[in-house]
Amino acid sequence: MTELRRILRRTLCVSIASFALSAQAAYPEKSIRMVVPYPPGGSTDVVARALAAAMTERLKQTVVIDNRAGASGMIGSEFVASQPADGYTLVFTAADTHSINPHVYAKMRYDAKRDFTPVGIVGYLTMALIVNPNQAASLSQYVQAAKAKPKSINYASWGIGSSSQVAMEMFNGAAGVQTTHVPFQGAAPAITALMAGQIDAMMVPMTLAEPNHRAGKVRLLGVGAPQRLAWANDLPTLAEQGVPLDGRLWLGVLGPAKLPSDVANVISKAINDSLKDPRLQETMRKNGLDVVTGSPQDFVRTLDLEFERWGKTIRDSKIQVD
Repeated sequence: MTELRRILRRTLCVSIASFALSAQAAYPEKSIRMVVPYPPGGSTDVVARALAAAMTERLKQTVVIDNRAGASGMIGSEFVASQPADGYTLVFTAADTHSINPHVYAKMRYDAKRDFTPVGIVGYLTMALIVNPNQAASLSQYVQAAKAKPKSINYASWGIGSSSQVAMEMFNGAAGVQTTHVPFQGAAPAITALMAGQIDAMMVPMTLAEPNHRAGKVRLLGVGAPQRLAWANDLPTLAEQGVPLDGRLWLGVLGPAKLPSDVANVISKAINDSLKDPRLQETMRKNGLDVVTGSPQDFVRTLDLEFERWGKTIRDSKIQVD
């Protein structure tokens, strides 16, 4: 009888293990919704769609993009936080929603840390300091002018609490200068005003800075990255010119809180495998993204560091939206 019990117990354990493995192997069994909390057509949306197509090939299930824009990315992020943690609703987002907004907005309907499971980083969008062609010819001239007459130089952003404002304030802190913020409703009117000479300076993604600089429409004073970008190696960084600034914004994929680790690992592998594809890498590069891969645990550590890094600038600059 004792031997029979042992056989039955062993058989039951094997059956349970087999069931668990089959359940794990089954994911994904249906299409996956990837929410982009920004409007269609922007760089984040373009990159998300390219990644979704590559992940579809690897997961053998369609990854569908769902644009839910508004409130600086908070509408789409809030939606994902409210969904079941089954791996079928994800968010492809940027630093704004999880590293910047929590420090800027007094009232948010989600907790950037508690309500999400980091799945995988995709890369960094690099910012650069640009000025209108009538402004300083070099970074040192710009800094000298800003120090000589505090707050006399103005800078544009695409809104109060936006990544463009926070990045510029991060630069101000690193350079030891004070400038005057002029918020616009969107990047396009802000850059247009800068090109027209109505605005002195602005921090923008390299996708906007580099081509306009080469066309002579703006002057690029420095790239906000630890080292020169491979695809723009002739353009100096701010750091090598004496202003130690890392103005990069992360982009990545998160799921709702309590997403099972086995599911997160499946998604993470699909992301990392997709990012090895030269075609996807080229799409990323064209949209200003420097590709980075890693595990969910790596992304957790990155998010913790970025949360504190951007938060310090926001607190020091007293940027707040009620």
